[in-house]
Amino acid sequence: MILMTAVETAASWENDGLTLDVLLDDLRERNAPERPMVADLLFEYFRHKGFIDGLIAKHARHERIRQDMRLLVACAASQIFFQTGIAPQSAVNIAVDCGKQLRGQGGGGFVNAMLRAFLRDDSFDRAKIAPTFPETLERRWIRAFGEEKTQAMLSLFASNPPLAFRLRDESVRTELEQSGAVRVNAGSYAGRFEFYQTDNAPGLFSGKYPEKAQVYVQDPATGLALSLLDDPPEGTLLDACAAPGGKAVMLADMTDPARTRLTVCDRSKKRLFQMSGNLQRAGVRCRKIIADATEPPFSASTFDFVLADVPCTNSGVFRRRPDAPWRFTESRLAETAALQKKILDSLAGLVKPGGTLLYSTCSIEAEEDSLQVRDFLSSHPGFTLKRERLLLPEAEHDGAYAAELVRHDA
Repeated sequence: MILMTAVETAASWENDGLTLDVLLDDLRERNAPERPMVADLLFEYFRHKGFIDGLIAKHARHERIRQDMRLLVACAASQIFFQTGIAPQSAVNIAVDCGKQLRGQGGGGFVNAMLRAFLRDDSFDRAKIAPTFPETLERRWIRAFGEEKTQAMLSLFASNPPLAFRLRDESVRTELEQSGAVRVNAGSYAGRFEFYQTDNAPGLFSGKYPEKAQVYVQDPATGLALSLLDDPPEGTLLDACAAPGGKAVMLADMTDPARTRLTVCDRSKKRLFQMSGNLQRAGVRCRKIIADATEPPFSASTFDFVLADVPCTNSGVFRRRPDAPWRFTESRLAETAALQKKILDSLAGLVKPGGTLLYSTCSIEAEEDSLQVRDFLSSHPGFTLKRERLLLPEAEHDGAYAAELVRHDA
């Protein structure tokens, strides 16, 4: 069940253009008991995708492999080389049975031959298989950030980061710390928010801290954008690309409900429905609207504050989304930047004179970040840049970018 579900999920990733986290969320909604094991397996596959795909190409020689057989071999190889919970021989036997289910006796024979060839291959040290990262993105980062910073970031790709969360209820701080949670020193980039990391994820969830909204599971880098503000926003607030709702909850937590009216939007009805549950659990009262940020259904100069946490290539969150680097291409970057520009152009007119447009991404690519903001300012002279910050991924946080843009024209 685990292996077949992993194969089906990987096929959807390749065929449907969906992100791994979206596909894993679908498994959660279906209450699939194998979801955690599937997630662990596919995280290992994407961390070592270059190695595994290269191994398949080497031993398949010039044979054309059907997608389901290729992904079955890839997922089984991930179990054999990178998971300790299953013996290699058992992993081979299970994969052979799955191959028979998919393609009959011939499928089982092919899977058996491939995996046994992997196990006999002495061209590499099985104990020292390093993660593989797309060369295109690595070269970009070396040009942008230098060799030393790039290698430091890539070293983070090797393993799962600790579970990170934001404290919302101070009364549980002591018991969380006693259970192993460690506060992240995030004051320089997360402002007034308190973030923690823990290796005891089962304890956090068994204690129902997220369910009771005493904590909100999110990376410290999510606090970057709102930390740029000198004061909490007041008046009419819009979170234009709000799902899954983490920043909307942060907005609610930092503002006075008597002095604000929050509206949250997302273009996906499904995502808005999921976000509504998150907001309700967190006790956030707001207006929720299905709306595309490129065509917002509001009159001009409606909001005192607009948060544009836009879609991006996710290049700064590769630790938690190890599939994201394998999606990265220059053409996709250009398409994403074009969408971001359209969103910014559409949202600019909604900001009242004197109001703020807060731009945010979880990318570290200049085309989505500083260059995007410069382009916006050149075409919207009524706005000025108050401050901006790029946060590169480190052990205690993901990567992110944010810019505070103030409208000053009447």
